Amino acid sequence: MSTGHFRLILIAAAAGWGCATTATKYALAGFGPVTMLSVKLAAATAVLWAVLLVRGARTPPAWRRLALLGLMEPALAYGGLTVGLTLTTATNASLLGVTESCFVLVLAAVFLRERVRSRSLLGLVLAVAGVLALSGGDIGSGFNAGDLIVVAGSAAAALYVTLAAKVAPTVDAVTMTTYQFTFGTLFVAPLAPWAWLTGREAVPTDVAPRYWLAALFVGGICFALSFLLYNRAIRYVPAGMAGLILNMVPVIGVLTAVAFLNETLTVWHLSGAVLVVAGIMLFPAVKKTDHTHERFGAVEARIPPHGLQPPLKTPSV
Repeated sequence: MSTGHFRLILIAAAAGWGCATTATKYALAGFGPVTMLSVKLAAATAVLWAVLLVRGARTPPAWRRLALLGLMEPALAYGGLTVGLTLTTATNASLLGVTESCFVLVLAAVFLRERVRSRSLLGLVLAVAGVLALSGGDIGSGFNAGDLIVVAGSAAAALYVTLAAKVAPTVDAVTMTTYQFTFGTLFVAPLAPWAWLTGREAVPTDVAPRYWLAALFVGGICFALSFLLYNRAIRYVPAGMAGLILNMVPVIGVLTAVAFLNETLTVWHLSGAVLVVAGIMLFPAVKKTDHTHERFGAVEARIPPHGLQPPLKTPSV
């Protein structure tokens, strides 16, 4: 296959990640947030295990670390996104998801002692300015609880990326992500029966098929398949091109929210989107290493919103 084909594969992965927020928001019209989270994580885990078993399962080292990673992401990261979407728009959530990159930049500097260059600082300032623009000029009351929960989920995802830096070089990407999602699903699974028994959410016996399809689409396609496509293509796509393609993720999220959910796109959203994309484009690409193709998190230092990917051991920031 030519480089052009692999670029198309990477674009398909970006489209999957970009559609995840919109599809989750849509499915929440039929599911409670805890039930929705359980369904989509179970779907992603099933697809990943199917691929892993066909390829040949390998016992991963340090399963306790993988359990911790699974707690951070997908359990807390996607949990924050899913619960937050019950209180905010998919447009806001898509743009707020890029705060993960900002958190990663800070955490890598603090805990991994990585040097932050002036270009990265400028990118961080622009991205934060873009997020603040979503408040509509009123920072005090412009954000709602859902926005803050989404940002908290991004913080958990960033912590996952930082922790995963020490695990990724010891296990291949498919094995790592499969076990990570398995543990995340196990952490979340008991919450659904609790929500049903306490009456906080309805048992999903009467959920319309279209919402089931949306939930399965998020888990099986937007999460699992996007990862597999990404992992297939990234080794053949130049770092700069990969970063440019993955910067499309929040844009796709916003466009799909407007097109399929009829959400309103304001001048503040447009301003924020421009600043956010400009900011993350300033984050530099990492150096190629033997593990670059296994990095299922930040792709060449640019991280899709709540991406599933483990980072390189020493990402350059």
